[in-house]
Amino acid sequence: MTNSQNSKRMYELAEKIALDDFDRSAERHEFSDTYKHKKKLFMEEIKTKGEQKEVKRKKNRMLIIAACLLIGIPTTAFGAVKAYDMIVQKQNYEVDISVTNKDKDKQDNWYKLKVANLPDNMEEVRHTDGMKYSFTDNYAMGGFSFSLMRLGEKSDFQTLFAANYEEKEINGRKAVIINKDTGNENIMFNKRVYLLFEDEGIMLESYIGTDVTEDLMMEVLEGISLEQTSEEKATPTIDYEEVQMNDDDIDDQPEFEVIPLKKDSDRLFHVGEDIPVTIEQLVNDGDRTITKWDTLEYNINKVEVFDSIKGFKQANFNDFGLGVLNDSNAIDQEKNLVPYKRSTYKLGNGKATIDKLVDTESVDVKFVYLTTTVINTGKQATEELYMHPSVQVLRSEKSGWSYARDDELAEYSIMTGEVDYLEPHGSGKSFYNIGRLQPGETKKVNLGYFVDQDKLGSIFLDAFHYSSSGETEDLNADTRWWIDLRQ
Repeated sequence: MTNSQNSKRMYELAEKIALDDFDRSAERHEFSDTYKHKKKLFMEEIKTKGEQKEVKRKKNRMLIIAACLLIGIPTTAFGAVKAYDMIVQKQNYEVDISVTNKDKDKQDNWYKLKVANLPDNMEEVRHTDGMKYSFTDNYAMGGFSFSLMRLGEKSDFQTLFAANYEEKEINGRKAVIINKDTGNENIMFNKRVYLLFEDEGIMLESYIGTDVTEDLMMEVLEGISLEQTSEEKATPTIDYEEVQMNDDDIDDQPEFEVIPLKKDSDRLFHVGEDIPVTIEQLVNDGDRTITKWDTLEYNINKVEVFDSIKGFKQANFNDFGLGVLNDSNAIDQEKNLVPYKRSTYKLGNGKATIDKLVDTESVDVKFVYLTTTVINTGKQATEELYMHPSVQVLRSEKSGWSYARDDELAEYSIMTGEVDYLEPHGSGKSFYNIGRLQPGETKKVNLGYFVDQDKLGSIFLDAFHYSSSGETEDLNADTRWWIDLRQ
């Protein structure tokens, strides 16, 4: 496996982690939006693409730091380093770390990340190759997320929305601990730690969740080591010089574009309509992976809106959705939905500015309940079906609809965008798994979503949409199925 392939594996892994659990701008246009900010955070961090779409990695950081030194901007230089010089510099809300390899020799060994001091109530998140750990009662949220970077001759690391930093030694290794401040409470990782493995030529970036105490953070970091291994068994590692080459071309990349859903699109459906769905599934076939196509018929039979959830079986609710309601004081002890305070922030760029609260309003909450059926119209049993269609808020634009977004504002509401209620459902980490369907089998599936009352006239269901990629998102693509739920 080449460095290029290994880095590609790293990016693919980041997407898996994000799906189980923030390029901030990438998710802003999709949801409104507390949950998606959290869900995409690790993806944003691990890809190290910055926290605003207009914020791009600096290319000649050493020259910039040299200029800062001349005009007297504070920096910290670690001394007594055998092979590497490390300079830390903070300006406003940006912290830059620059690491120079004095020996000019690049290490090319492969390593396995070992985390020794995890508490009993913390476990590895699946599909992350031992790079993300969370508490069992807050699965895939917060906790620890790690990223390995193979250092080049000159390697620069940037952290935005930084309140302050501290340089330390952890087990004799140079470390920089950065406390983050976005300006609002909607942050999942409030610390970032850089730990230099000098002999290995590796920088470990650690993203520390708000649910991790200072003492636990230090205990876990003190127990981290790198064990030399084969390339096949190694923890995915990003090669800095390869990333830098890609970043050099970032200015030539086109802006991300969303093609609005046409009002006469053949991908737009209505309540009561039989909707043909084809899903591509990747399945294991011995020692290879093959593509399988599942064909379904989907129908939203009925849409109902409720002011209370006390008549619904509590075991069918997603714990996270209920947690958001409770945290926002949007539900009372009798399970009635009550008004809550919805906050809107003007987004900072993470360098000179952080997010600023600009509006708070009282908003009523409704529970939107969907009665649906899924039929396997194929000739073979389906693979396991995961039912997590998201509710999207779309706004009218000329002859179509697009995401109700504002690049300068972020609205933090109780709307997770995810399925808040599912019947039937799987257990534990497989909550969205409704099992397999035999040929001709019909399954009734009930779904529910918590929605702000003032959004009821703008909601659409984005069904069976599992992933997207590229610089353009076409809402009319053949892999999209939109259902008009407006009330």
